[in-house]
Amino acid sequence: MVGDDGGKLCLEGLLTDVTARKHAHENLRLHRDQLEAEVMQRKRTEQELRASREQLQRLSAHLEAVREDERKRIAMEIHDELGQLLTALKIDVSLLRMQLTNNSTATQKAEEMRELVERTIQLVRSLVNHLRPAVLNFGLVSALEWLASDFSRRSEIACRFRAVGAEPNLSDARATAILRIVQESLTNVARHAGATQVEVTVTNTGSSIELIVSDNGRGFNLAAARAGHSYGLLGMAERARLMDAQLRIDSQPGGGSVVRLRAQEDVVVAG
Repeated sequence: MVGDDGGKLCLEGLLTDVTARKHAHENLRLHRDQLEAEVMQRKRTEQELRASREQLQRLSAHLEAVREDERKRIAMEIHDELGQLLTALKIDVSLLRMQLTNNSTATQKAEEMRELVERTIQLVRSLVNHLRPAVLNFGLVSALEWLASDFSRRSEIACRFRAVGAEPNLSDARATAILRIVQESLTNVARHAGATQVEVTVTNTGSSIELIVSDNGRGFNLAAARAGHSYGLLGMAERARLMDAQLRIDSQPGGGSVVRLRAQEDVVVAG
């Protein structure tokens, strides 16, 4: 290039290739958009999982209520129908025995029949009580006291029951859930603990209920039991969750076991 004075002019500059930078920015934008899309998808998935979990929890609570209602219905039918028939049969056998005084063989057979009917009646009563203890109508304390006594009689393991404070104010469903947790705890003691003593304590502090079931058995590895998907422990945990209670189990090999349950009393609304 020539200037006005005829001299040569020089043009100096710097050229930079920004193609790679533009590609890098574009890749970053694409990755950012993809990441945002993945985050949104994860949030939607978490919301769906949360909703599904809540539905499963409601279904679990509904099924548990249905099971308890079915147990109650079956217990009532057995008590009312089969219980009355067995009682009538026992009376008839007793009357028959009175008329067979001159026949020793027939009298002995009638007596054996009467004893058999009596044992059947006792079996039916035990079945009804385990389906739905009638003493639960008189409160949780009475039901737990009966459960401890029945456990001692059946298992020959000394079971002491102790109640501290007033009768807990609980709905029938929550009282039944607590009773089932204690039943499962005692069943585990009878089957696995090798214990000679068990103590069941229920304490009403006025605002909460604390239940403790402790034994002097061989104990167990809690982590291993949970890893093995113990249905007894899972059932206890699920019942506690359904009634919004805190369940804690402490045990170690050779150290016995302690089951603790803490639940809030039901709120009484003044009329």
